[in-house]
Amino acid sequence: MTARRVSTGVLHRPAVDVDQTLALIEKGQQLAGHFPSDSALNRARRILTGELSAADAEAEMNEALARIVARQRAVSHGS
Repeated sequence: MTARRVSTGVLHRPAVDVDQTLALIEKGQQLAGHFPSDSALNRARRILTGELSAADAEAEMNEALARIVARQRAVSHGS
């Protein structure tokens, strides 16, 4: 499945069964010992539907990680 840009500049992806694909992603992660959060699955859904680009998804994850790191640093420095 390859995404392509249409003449309007909008990213067009071939039709996918989003629910089935998300179930496959989630089960694959579980079998590997990982348990994706609701926000991770929501992000995957938005990528599959074309609402979110891979670059924007990466930016979201980096922002979330930065918040986690900041909280951990505050806790460790406050002790």
